[in-house]
Order: sequence, then structure tokens, then C-alpha cells
Amino acid sequence: MKKMTPILPRRAALAMALAGVMAVTACGGGGAEPASAKKITVLHAPINYEPLYIAKQKGFFDEVGLDVDIRPGGTAQDNLSQLVGGSAAISTVSWDAAVTATAEDLPIKLISGAGLISKVVDTSGVVVRKDSGITDLSGLKGKTIAFNSLGSGGNVPVLQALTDAGVNLDTVKQVALPYASMRTALSSSQVDAIFPADSFYNQVISDASFHVIANPSRQYRAGLGITLWAATDPWLQTNGETAKKFNEAMAKAVAFYNDPGNADAVYKVRSEVTGNSIENSKGPLVEQQVAVDPKVSQETTDALKKFGMASKPKSVDEILWEGAPRA
Repeated sequence: MKKMTPILPRRAALAMALAGVMAVTACGGGGAEPASAKKITVLHAPINYEPLYIAKQKGFFDEVGLDVDIRPGGTAQDNLSQLVGGSAAISTVSWDAAVTATAEDLPIKLISGAGLISKVVDTSGVVVRKDSGITDLSGLKGKTIAFNSLGSGGNVPVLQALTDAGVNLDTVKQVALPYASMRTALSSSQVDAIFPADSFYNQVISDASFHVIANPSRQYRAGLGITLWAATDPWLQTNGETAKKFNEAMAKAVAFYNDPGNADAVYKVRSEVTGNSIENSKGPLVEQQVAVDPKVSQETTDALKKFGMASKPKSVDEILWEGAPRA
């Protein structure tokens, strides 16, 4: 299928990242912390970050003895590179990115889940302009679709849906665009379709000039973690207790986040992070869950292999840290 050419081939980028993490570990940056040190840097994606800030604001990290420095990140691949390079102890990644990275023997483990693909509510979808004449997936033959990143996140379920709709994937061009740029790109006809998620999806579908033609994530991945928390193997070997404390604090934050009575507090966090007004930050909230569902995770891994994104993927148990909570 047609794709935007990345700056570096995936294998080369992963090799560079691997060299980085080994160098950082050797000099102590990604290895053992002093016994008294409890400060960690955590990197998050542009979506599903609210419980992280809630844990900080509500003192859940303080309760478990952690001083967390929160930093905004980017795509799953960008966050992965920063993680293995030693810029953060824990970072948001996607299941897809974790599968492809570990298949290349990058030493990372997933320690817990975050955003969850709902079984009943759509929080992502394939969106086109209403005046495009495209009414379903079959109309995307020969067209361009924008994803937040390539080879991760929503790509595979969209490819599954296109295949089931009879579309030859070689006729579809995929390009990478930040979520925040998708709406403008679609409006100006730079692309024919976009695949936004979370609050960006809600903002796009509120515009009457756009139309949703498919929701493949819920169709093929209901119950899968949209985003998950990851750390490197070297760091976990000497900081396992810190990872457990992080999960404990996040479990409390997720419980707060999932309570409908706390929606206004969640929207306030989103507004503070994005700079948008609270009113523009409102919309259905993605369910969050710290436990990872092994069954749907394995089904997703199998699909990644089928579509050539991971030739020899590791099993779910090999990708998950031994202390990661399972659903």
C-alpha cells in the first residue's frame, strides 16, 4: 500500500534507540535509582492523559511516595524513542508500537493500561467531508487517509475494515498528521479522510461539514488499550517497586476519572493541558482501565502480523511486565 516515507527506516530507528537505552543504562541514567530517590519523569501522549494529572493534583502520587514530573509527548513512536533514550522513566505508547518495537528486540515492557477502546461508545472514526461524495469505505480507493502516526494506533483496524470492504490497500495512500492538524487538512482537501481520536474526534464530528463513514476501532478492537504505560527492561529490573507505586496511584486516578460525577474536574484538566476553553474540551470521555486484556491484545497482535507490521511478534506475556495488572 502507498505510505509516506519515514525519515528513518523503522529498523534503523529502533537500532539507534536500542543503542541509546544501553548507553543510558551503562552510565546510570536508566538504571538503579538511589534508595532515597523517588522522583520520576513521565511522558504522555496527546490523548488519554487526564488521570496522570489527576494523580498529581489529588495527591495520589504523594500517597505512594512518588514525585512525578509530567511532560507532554507526541506519537507513540516518538514517545518510545524518548523512553529508551532515557528522557523519561515511564511513557505512554500504543499496543501496536509496543508489538513492533519488541519484535525488533527493543527492551521495553508495558506496565499498565490507560485509555480503553469502548464496546459501546465510539471515540475514533474515519471522517470525510460531506461534500466529498464518499459515503463508505469503498469510496476510499485511490484516496489519501491521515493518521496520527503510521504503523501504530488506528492503522490496522482501518486496514482490516478497508480489506473487508473490498478495497485494494495498494490503492490507498497513508500519511502522518498530528491530531490537531487533521481538521484543517480535511477542510482544505489536503487529504480525503482522517482518523482522529478522543477529544479531537469529538471536535471534528461536531462540525456539520464532516461525516463519519466507519468506526473500525470499536469493530475490531473493543476492549484493547488505546494507550498504555511502558518502561524499559533495564529500568524495571531495578525500579520494579516504583512501577508498582505508579500503577497504584494511577488506579486511584482512573477510578476518579471514570466516575461521571467528576467529569467537570476531568474537563478542567483537559482544558489546562490543551489551552482550549472548558466548553470546547467537553465531550464523551474515553473509559480508562489500568488492567490489560490479554485476549484482545493477542488478537490485535495477530492482525499486526497479518498486515506485515510485525513479522515475528512476541506473545502478550512477553510484552507485558510481570507486574502489569491483567484483566
